[in-house]
Amino acid sequence: MSTTLQDLVNRAVFYSTEVQTHFGGLIADAEWEVDFTADPHLTFTADGDVVLRGRPHLLGSESSRDTTWLWGWENVNDFPDAVVGLSHDVRKFGAAEEVPELTTAELDLDEELALRLTLAAKEATDKWAHYPAVAGAGTTVWLLVDAPEIALPHPQVKVSVRALMQGLTQTTVSDHRAAIESYVAKRGIPVRELPDGGLRMLFADGSADLSFDDERRISNCDMNTPLEGEAAEQFAAASSGIPAEAAPQETPDRAGSAAAAPAPAEPAVAPAETAPAASSTPDEASRPAAAAASGSAPAASTNAPAASETDSAAEPTTDATESTRSAVGDSDAQEVAAAEAQPPSHDAEQSGTPAEEKPAQEDKPKKKGLFSKLFGR
Repeated sequence: MSTTLQDLVNRAVFYSTEVQTHFGGLIADAEWEVDFTADPHLTFTADGDVVLRGRPHLLGSESSRDTTWLWGWENVNDFPDAVVGLSHDVRKFGAAEEVPELTTAELDLDEELALRLTLAAKEATDKWAHYPAVAGAGTTVWLLVDAPEIALPHPQVKVSVRALMQGLTQTTVSDHRAAIESYVAKRGIPVRELPDGGLRMLFADGSADLSFDDERRISNCDMNTPLEGEAAEQFAAASSGIPAEAAPQETPDRAGSAAAAPAPAEPAVAPAETAPAASSTPDEASRPAAAAASGSAPAASTNAPAASETDSAAEPTTDATESTRSAVGDSDAQEVAAAEAQPPSHDAEQSGTPAEEKPAQEDKPKKKGLFSKLFGR
């Protein structure tokens, strides 16, 4: 059976959400510059100081004018391999897994397509930070970003519950349970089966009990802090390597994750940016890209930086989104929503805002972005 785009989205969404929240916290309110030469780099600066510098990979671009997505591997602008090479890896993965959306050069755009293709590309390449940069003329360039600073810290119950909450609001997740199983495997979070068929996630600072309906959707999330009672015993057993009736899947070596129990995260490749460039105004017939660009980053990247925490556990609910929201408390939910990054806007200033998925509830200041090289279509 071939892999579908939805399968890849399910597997990537929650881990991507947590990484983007962390990334957004690092680059909040910073200006950005990107260079698409043979030595590509993406740099974020604040008050003249570099806060993050990393390597950008051109994944693809979306045009609101043409209402299409164009994969970077099509490379109509003759960018060097250092810029578009990773997009070729995505195409090869798509061919091997029979995912047509990853092997078709140009696709008709819908509201969520760019994000969903980016999530699939993250699963294919193991690069987990992305940045949508506005290039002007209705074009947004989607970048995957490498930088050591993006490595995640130890898993924490409230941060993870927020990642679930936010992830479910970003795009369609068809199999919540499969998505969570993929997330805990990537993150190295021990889990235990519950008597009612639910799943308990275990952390050093607490636990989260998840219930599912007949369609494998989250029906309730009950968060408990601090870690105590049966959950504390289960976490201690998992940390000691004692087999459990339902241990997480074998964990790949990913940024910020441990194999069985939370452990200090090793630095992982993540976002960063740099390189000013001369600005140019793309004409209506061209799709802008960048050999070098500058702008400023929003207060949050593709998922918001972590909001303030409360210690109250969630009351049972029947709605997946509501249950995760209540698990972190109303004030947390509001702060998280407010922190969520907005999609880049297409204005005359070429503002660039990294937004993992949906617009934030509060408007963020628009960020400038200048691209000196144009896409050739």
